[in-house]
Amino acid sequence: MVAGNKSAADEVFSILSKSGKEVRVCENVMPEFNTLNIEPAREAIREIFLKRIIHAKGLTKVKSLIEGILMPTPSAVLNAAHRLSAGFGDEKGIGELMVVDAGGATTDVHSIADGLPTQSGVIYKGLPEPFVKRTVEGDLGVRYSASALVEAAGIKQVEKLTNLPAADIECCLKFIKESPEILPCDNEKLSKLDFGLASLAVRLAVERHVGTIETFYTPLGASYIQTGKDLTGLKTVIGTGGPVINSSNPLKVLSQALYDEANPALLKPKQAEFLLDTKYILAAMGLLCEHHPEVGIRIMKKELMKL
Repeated sequence: MVAGNKSAADEVFSILSKSGKEVRVCENVMPEFNTLNIEPAREAIREIFLKRIIHAKGLTKVKSLIEGILMPTPSAVLNAAHRLSAGFGDEKGIGELMVVDAGGATTDVHSIADGLPTQSGVIYKGLPEPFVKRTVEGDLGVRYSASALVEAAGIKQVEKLTNLPAADIECCLKFIKESPEILPCDNEKLSKLDFGLASLAVRLAVERHVGTIETFYTPLGASYIQTGKDLTGLKTVIGTGGPVINSSNPLKVLSQALYDEANPALLKPKQAEFLLDTKYILAAMGLLCEHHPEVGIRIMKKELMKL
């Protein structure tokens, strides 16, 4: 995909096309300095994704029935979060929020917030973050990425959260690798490990998603530089995905998304209400909101469970 300077787009298209690859040209993602324009590129990526999925899953014959309905699951969750936050028509939204979607392979974080500095005297550094933002962490999953998650967090952190010795953790990880579809059921050690992995996935994914603040000292005193989104004032965090929904303690898992005084440079929410997507409705509501946004918002307000 070519999403750069329009003066060079045709030449880039020609060069890439000669390689035999499919090439798509869309609007520049930064038409002006410090001004982002990511929606055209995002929409083009979505169209390509759906085209490939329809072909790969043999849905070509029923394409006419599902045109305009299909949407990648992460995009659907993001759409639901955006609608729930902003509202539509007579149905009011609930304000700025974050969704943490933990899974077997990835953990996605969606934030609907401007993320501008909330403290006086803070200078913002870098490009402004998109109001509707999603990050996908491919090494933070509780099954297919379990070993990578433990490596990212450190075995000591896993031991602390699970009260399991390193040897038991390694044994469970080997079991998960061999049978990634396994559910904890009555396996006490695996249940403890699942709780720890889900907690760490939430913590690390949110830490990577939020902005940071650094202190610099000048002859005139301390100066503060913010990079990324300040989400310390966010009031709502929604949890979804199997590892969170089916956790033995989803509230404790989601609390990992909160601000940590031991690491004040990370601008995580300081106080927030937690909602749980117990019925896995967010992706479906993202689809519904494409055509019936007010209905979708009302259903989410009713069905998302307060913890």
